[in-house]
Amino acid sequence: MLPGINTYSYPPDAEGQNLAGTFYLDVATGRIEWSEELFQIHGYSPGEVVPTLDLLLAHKHPQDREHIRRIFADLCSGGGRQTMFHRVIDSRGHQHQVLTAVEACEESGTITGMRGFTVDLSRSVESANRRAADEAIRGTYASREVIEQAKGIIMGLRGGTPEQAFSFLAARSQDSNIKLATLAAQLVVAAGQGKAREVLGGWQARKRQLDRTP
Repeated sequence: MLPGINTYSYPPDAEGQNLAGTFYLDVATGRIEWSEELFQIHGYSPGEVVPTLDLLLAHKHPQDREHIRRIFADLCSGGGRQTMFHRVIDSRGHQHQVLTAVEACEESGTITGMRGFTVDLSRSVESANRRAADEAIRGTYASREVIEQAKGIIMGLRGGTPEQAFSFLAARSQDSNIKLATLAAQLVVAAGQGKAREVLGGWQARKRQLDRTP
């Protein structure tokens, strides 16, 4: 860990926390000091390799490499700070999605180094993607279930086949510009309150009104 830079990464789930480490680049030599976490992110044990700018860039995703090279060049020439969300390919070929913040270190008007920190966000990104996918799947099944319930209510009150009940529901959805699942849920709730016939009557009245509209 470099003096003056502390990192913290919250544990997003039971799989463990995101790795966060620090670095310092000596502009004159191209040598880099990595904290233990930076070695891990790049797939090495501490001391297994000598970090350099060339090694660092070699581990960047090919699509990100030139952009990062330009950022380092801009920092060397003009100083300042930069933040990058990019990809690292470790020594085993695994891809990591990381966030790096870096600032130029200046002495007597000359840029002598760059220091900063890198956080491996891969676990958080993967966890968020899994949760989003799970929620989408659950939402899909929930929507199907409520639509099936609404179709049953329509068939019970109006008669007809499941296909006709769905067509009736879909037509009301299009007429009202309300999502099919939302409309189905409204009917299911109304049925629970004993008002399903009233709701269907309102839908039919609305259809007749639309049919008379020139």
